[in-house]
Amino acid sequence: MNKNEIYETAKNMAVEQVLNMYCSKDDPNRPALKQLLENLLDCFMLSERAVYLAKNDNDKGNGFYDRKLATPVGSLEISVPRTRTGNFRPSILPDRYKRVDSSYTDLLMSLVVNGYSESSLVQTLKALNLPYSENEILKIKEDLKNELQLFKQRELPTSTFALIIDGYHCEVKDNSKVKQATCYVVLGIDLEGKKDIFGIYTFFGKENKADWMKVFDDLITRGLKEVLIVISDDFPGIIDAVKLAYPLADHQLCFVHLQRNVRKHMTKEDASAFNKSLDRLRISSSDFDEAVLKFKELCNGYLSKYPRFIKAISEKAEFYLAHMKYPEELRKHIYTTNAVESVNSMIEKIRVNSGGYFQSVEVLEINIYLQRENLRRTKWKNGVPSIRKCINNITQLYNLRYKLETQNS
Repeated sequence: MNKNEIYETAKNMAVEQVLNMYCSKDDPNRPALKQLLENLLDCFMLSERAVYLAKNDNDKGNGFYDRKLATPVGSLEISVPRTRTGNFRPSILPDRYKRVDSSYTDLLMSLVVNGYSESSLVQTLKALNLPYSENEILKIKEDLKNELQLFKQRELPTSTFALIIDGYHCEVKDNSKVKQATCYVVLGIDLEGKKDIFGIYTFFGKENKADWMKVFDDLITRGLKEVLIVISDDFPGIIDAVKLAYPLADHQLCFVHLQRNVRKHMTKEDASAFNKSLDRLRISSSDFDEAVLKFKELCNGYLSKYPRFIKAISEKAEFYLAHMKYPEELRKHIYTTNAVESVNSMIEKIRVNSGGYFQSVEVLEINIYLQRENLRRTKWKNGVPSIRKCINNITQLYNLRYKLETQNS
């Protein structure tokens, strides 16, 4: 093995080790760590330029240039802001030609994990040797916080195809105490198939119906009046909450959660047979009515052995199979809450790495906001192709549901 091969092997091992600190080897969201740091640097450099321009009236912003920054988590593709005079260079960037080691990456990660509390942010930025006063550093912090607030208050579209909702449970520091909290995450898919996070809401305490109603009230206040389908897990009270907020919307209870509950409440042998039958009926049924009929027939075969559990799921057949009302190409996108849970999974990795809890509500929500920015630039940029192909079907369903209701009222 020559020197180049030894170097490449060592480099790959180092990258793998750093990645494993934040994401498991099989985690499909591993690339999100690189994107998270890219977005963090982009936002931070913009704030740095704003501080510089405030002190240099004779200079003005002049676009960006692309740069690749080699780090132990991979090559970061960043957009570096510049000015007309060329005298500005973001101080958060390492010196030119200086090799970036894991300590620089760790400092960036500490910005993400801990950096939004007053003391932690200042300490971390000072460790990067930025040539700014404490007040200017706090202004950079405020810029990041303001971005989050603008995101949370922005106007939403009047109508959307789907809302995929989930409660992320964690511990958050509040003053000097670490408390249980729930972050309510709302992922939307619009009528053209594009995904976006419509809202993030953090409340201390356990997940509950009253807080979900606050979430829906805010979505409606910000303009979202009409939804075709809402996808959620079977949280107690969520069916009533969705019905109150969006009475004309279909409501899909997560099919994957149903199958998990089957494994919890049945013997291993019965659960395996039941879940295989569930998969078959979902694939083989031609429409919603046929699927519901087959589901209830399947449940009847297990009623005597598991009366309480089977009765409970049988009564909700229409909710577990609501996705069957839609064209086959759309069903795989709306039968489970996996899409929003994948967003939460990366946040969970950051929580674990930060010592088991978030330093504040801001820390938690800015992490989710940065994930949203990354996804909009990458995986969500062009929408979901199979959904875009069904735009006419979605529009037709929407018009039948809402335009007809308007005419009748």
